[in-house]
Amino acid sequence: MPDLDRAAALVDQILDPADGLLARLADFFEAAGEKAKESEDDDAFDLGADFEECAAQLRDIGETLHDATERMTALAPTPSPVRAPRSLGFAVPVGITRPVPGRSR
Repeated sequence: MPDLDRAAALVDQILDPADGLLARLADFFEAAGEKAKESEDDDAFDLGADFEECAAQLRDIGETLHDATERMTALAPTPSPVRAPRSLGFAVPVGITRPVPGRSR
């Protein structure tokens, strides 16, 4: 597997909208924000808002890069077709070598 294909697979693991690392991290910050807001402390409410803002930013990043896996895969060069060797116009039997002109055995 070429390096770009491997990189695209890793990008997919990070950016998958349902199970990717970025989505899970956003879920974590969202939950942490809700928990922080449950406290009656003023700073906890601000911290909760910060966590929720972070979650929103992570989701925005995921949306911005939604097609990054496909774009990364498309960067991989396509293999060129294998060309058949040119015919010399005559066949040389296997195991027999041709003498080189100007050289004696």
